[in-house]
Amino acid sequence: MLAALLAPAKAPAVDLSAHMSLATGALWLGFGCALAFFLVRPELWRRLWLERVDPRPAGLFRIVFGVVVLWTLLDLIPLLRFLFTDEGLWLPAMARKNYGGELRRLWDPEHGFEHWWSVVPALWAKFSLFHVRADPAFVWAVFGLTCASVTAMILGVKTRLSTLLSWFLVNTFYSYSPVFYSGGDTVLRVFLFLGLLTRWGEAYSLDAWWRRKRELLGGSVVVPALRKIPAWPLRLMMLQLAIIYCATGALKSGFTWFDGTALYYALSLDHFYRHPVQIQIATFLQMIGFLPLSTWITKAWETLFPLALVGVALRRFEREVSAGTWPKVQAWRRLLSYALIAAVVGVLAYVGGLTAWYYYSPGEAPVPITREQAQALVVAGVLAFPALLLGAYLWLRARRPRAHAWVLRWLCGKRLWLGLGVVMHLVIDVAMNVGTFVQVMLAVYIPWLSASELDAVWRTLMSRPLAEGEGNRPKHKPGWKASLLRPLDRLRYRGPREPYVVHHAADEASIRRVALLRMWDLGARLRFETDSTVSAGALVVVAPDDRTRQAGAEAGRALVPILPGFWWLYPWCLAPGLRTLAGRVVLRTFDLR
Repeated sequence: MLAALLAPAKAPAVDLSAHMSLATGALWLGFGCALAFFLVRPELWRRLWLERVDPRPAGLFRIVFGVVVLWTLLDLIPLLRFLFTDEGLWLPAMARKNYGGELRRLWDPEHGFEHWWSVVPALWAKFSLFHVRADPAFVWAVFGLTCASVTAMILGVKTRLSTLLSWFLVNTFYSYSPVFYSGGDTVLRVFLFLGLLTRWGEAYSLDAWWRRKRELLGGSVVVPALRKIPAWPLRLMMLQLAIIYCATGALKSGFTWFDGTALYYALSLDHFYRHPVQIQIATFLQMIGFLPLSTWITKAWETLFPLALVGVALRRFEREVSAGTWPKVQAWRRLLSYALIAAVVGVLAYVGGLTAWYYYSPGEAPVPITREQAQALVVAGVLAFPALLLGAYLWLRARRPRAHAWVLRWLCGKRLWLGLGVVMHLVIDVAMNVGTFVQVMLAVYIPWLSASELDAVWRTLMSRPLAEGEGNRPKHKPGWKASLLRPLDRLRYRGPREPYVVHHAADEASIRRVALLRMWDLGARLRFETDSTVSAGALVVVAPDDRTRQAGAEAGRALVPILPGFWWLYPWCLAPGLRTLAGRVVLRTFDLR
């Protein structure tokens, strides 16, 4: 992540011709072995890519990620004229020549495209509308359309179309010139493309709401369920994040990452630091050893991040073995698949050894060794590391069940790997001016959540901290230990809040209206009661903190704090003139029309 800030001067080109054909052949062999593995074990391929999953994590990701994309676009407003119009940094012809890809050959201002089908290879390459036209009025119009399409994507209005339009228009800005964007912008573009492949409009979207509402009002006798979506785009997102972290961790190979000064230099760069006083703070933290330790932890965490993927796979394996649903296979298929995996590891060891031999510089290492020794160490490490991990895991599984459970839950768990990521990125955001890089990286954690974990998030948000001694929360003696543990206990020990009671009539229309309302109750905060005193089609809400019966717009306003889909209306509820309007918006949503 910070490797770009600390990259050394460009090294001379390395001649790889002596082993290029061998390395290429080895990589093809490894790819063939990986393919053969899934041919031998097709049930694992189906479980990995072809199953269907709950759409809610994808829907939440669409909203959060879309907000970050919109935020990034709005950040460009002060520089829009300078970066993208013909009155700024580039004339369209200059930008087209330098960054236009095939467009510079296939199109010219006088005759247009060479052939009618030339638009296809032009779009396939680095195409931008601004390479064709970049006057300010046109650029601002495209910018407004881009923001509108991203907003429609966030809301889930014609989600597939608005996502496609958002991807194309956002790339119009990024493909015009790379002079302004960084690694975080590249991550944004990659995940926006993966979102294009994801059916992320099946949950938390107006499209899904309108579909379910039509089904319910059309005579459905049950609350319409969310439609499951293909899992493979979400799995690609998880794999992509693991590759990003592992690659950036491996590229942190400069001497500053070994001697522990990398973060100190990064925090002291005058182009990035947010607060001048932090240079003195960084110096102090470096002197007491905090920053060196953080530097080594950061490098190790990023390089080893794929263990989080291993943990996801192992936990599912253990769950299905316990439930008896893990597929049984013949012994020859199982042994052959093991041999193919070993062959893939061998290929990686060979290519890794060649890489070390060509790119290792004896003078830059903390311990002086020769190229041959570095090659041997890399080969031995790549071969031994997975073997040792597998052996340790099997031993723990057979002999130490409690330690095995701890490894699955913590050492290979999402709590550790994603939790460290959240802490690291929040520190970067506080200390360094890196645009929306932090927000982009945190948003792409959401596809790692399962539906049950997302339910737990909503329950936690809607719960209350237990008092000391209440329930299972311990009561500590007064003192400094209690002061330290109290904030953690408030997060750990929580209980449900009192529900909001919704009174309604017993006629069919009222029942269907209540069913519409139930779809928005993500935190299970509502309890429904039939009440003969309530007129048909009406709703009366009794809040736990105010026992008065609220009807009409006041009932709608009372529901805003507990229905996440309406949280954007909360500021309206604080303004006396808009309180009634906010309540009417909520009630209008559940009209039977």
